[in-house]
Amino acid sequence: MTRQRYRQLRYPLVALALILGLLAIHQYRLYASPVAAQRVQTVTISNAGFLPDKLSVNKGETVSLMIVNSDIRPHNLVIRELNVASADLKPNQSATLQFLAEQEGQYTFISNTPGYPETGYQGTLIVN
Repeated sequence: MTRQRYRQLRYPLVALALILGLLAIHQYRLYASPVAAQRVQTVTISNAGFLPDKLSVNKGETVSLMIVNSDIRPHNLVIRELNVASADLKPNQSATLQFLAEQEGQYTFISNTPGYPETGYQGTLIVN
């Protein structure tokens, strides 16, 4: 090949090398990430409150909570101490919350959709 041909291919080859490098980094993050949940727990929000209203997880566990709103009003799930919150869920909507249980203790979860804790919508997350 001529020198001119190498110059023409220089930029496409540099772009290809950058793309391959970024893909390699992305794949590494996918496999190195500790975000994979060890189990999924379902919390249903009904007119009776949270079901179940007591959850137990292990310290260091990646917690995955499937929140299902079966009530006729909108609700959410908030654990203030852990900075975990779902969006406001309309009736029959669901969402998944995922977080790492880093510290042992008991944490209260509530629904505060109107901006204040709703009466009867409270539970406890226990990290052992």
